[in-house]
Amino acid sequence: MTFSVLQSVYRRDNPVFLSQSLQSIADNTLQPVQIVLVKDGTLTSALETVISEWQSKLPLKVVGYEQNQGLAHALNYGLQFVETELVARMDSDDICYTDRFEKQLNEFKAQPELALLSGYIDEFNDNPDTIVSTRIVPLEHSEIKEYLKKRNAFNHMAVMFKKSAVIESGNYKKVPYFEDYDLWIRVIQKGFLSKNIPEKLVKARIGNDMIGRRHGLAYSKHEIFFLKRQFKTGFISKSEYRKLILLRVPVRLLPKGLLKLVYKLLRG
Repeated sequence: MTFSVLQSVYRRDNPVFLSQSLQSIADNTLQPVQIVLVKDGTLTSALETVISEWQSKLPLKVVGYEQNQGLAHALNYGLQFVETELVARMDSDDICYTDRFEKQLNEFKAQPELALLSGYIDEFNDNPDTIVSTRIVPLEHSEIKEYLKKRNAFNHMAVMFKKSAVIESGNYKKVPYFEDYDLWIRVIQKGFLSKNIPEKLVKARIGNDMIGRRHGLAYSKHEIFFLKRQFKTGFISKSEYRKLILLRVPVRLLPKGLLKLVYKLLRG
C-alpha cells in the first residue's frame, strides 16, 4: 500500500522548520512514494536552498506558482499532482513521529472502506522535546459526526485521506481559517467513513501566535461565515447555529490572555 505526502510552503515560512519537517518524513519507518510540495507564491532564497538540499534525499515533487493564493488553493493545486490514492497531510513546520505513517497505513489495511483518518497531536512552542499540550479528538465515526457540530474533530496536520473521497466531496474550499474543517464536514455528508486513532502522530508547533490568529473581529466574521455555510447545507439546525454563534463569537473578542486560558481549558 503506497501513499504520498502533501505540503504547502510560502515565503513567510521558516526554512529551519521546513527542514525539520522534511527530516521527520525521512526518519519514518515507512516512506512515501512522493512528497508533493506546493510553493504557494515566490519563496525566499533560504527556503529555496532547503528545498534544493532535500531534493536529493527525498522524492520531492516541487510544484507551484508566483502569486500567494492561500492554503485551500495550494492544496487543491497540489492534489492534482498526487499519484497515489492515499494522501498524508502536514504543514511545513510539523514534525511527524517516526511511526506515524506505519500506524495510519495499518488502519487503512484493516478497514479498506475508511476514507479519512487522523489521530492525536502533541503541541509545542519552540522546543519539539517540550510538549505543552496534547489535542485529543473523538475516535469513532458516530462520535466524530456529532463532535463536528461543535469543534473540528480532526487534527489536520495528522490527517491521511483517500484522494478520490476528497475530490468527490468538492475538495478544499476558500473558507479562511476553516478550510479543513469545512472539507471534513462535506466528506462526512457524502457518507464516507472516518476515524481517529488514540495515537500521537505529529508534533505541532503552536508558538507562532496561534491564539493571535484566532482572535478579534476579523476572525469572528470568518467564523460566522463558516457556521452559516454549515446551517445552509443542513449539517447544523437553526437552533444549533444560533447557539454556536452565541457561544463562540464572543470568546473571540476576549483579551488574548483570557482566550489563551479558554484554549488551555478546552485541551484539558
